[in-house]
Amino acid sequence: MKKTLCSLALTLLVVTLPAVAEDNSTAKMLVGEWHCTQNLTPEAGINLSVEYIQLFTEQRNFTLDGSMEMHFTLEEMNQMFGGDSLNYLFEGSGSWSAKPQRLFIKTENANMKPNNPIAQQLHDAGIMDVNELRDVQSEDEFIINALSKNTLKLTHAKENFFTQCTRTH
Repeated sequence: MKKTLCSLALTLLVVTLPAVAEDNSTAKMLVGEWHCTQNLTPEAGINLSVEYIQLFTEQRNFTLDGSMEMHFTLEEMNQMFGGDSLNYLFEGSGSWSAKPQRLFIKTENANMKPNNPIAQQLHDAGIMDVNELRDVQSEDEFIINALSKNTLKLTHAKENFFTQCTRTH
């Protein structure tokens, strides 16, 4: 009997707890166009610099358009890739939502293309084929570290990289 009452009480508690609702004040502040940068070091000797424009709409859609540069700081990687950097252009779109101190991005399609000769050669040779990144879908969660009229600072919840943005419009 006690077990049944405990289970019932727990079920009622879970059912009656309010779900964390969309944060409308944060969402309103996010709407607009942002210039964003990310700097990542996925492994020793490789640094990624990502720069893009992201537009958040009131309808909870987004578009992004930018570039990525991959720098190699180890000489053996420079020799292997025939230079010290690879450059790519990318674009994408999807949907977004905001909850207290959180931004959720669902990318529903993406496209990337080589933007310098060595990146194009690696793509053509099938070594770094960007076609594998076409129409990639992902769901990402970001911690909102700072949000003001002109500044947005995020930390990716799982991969722990930082994004810095300034409003353009």
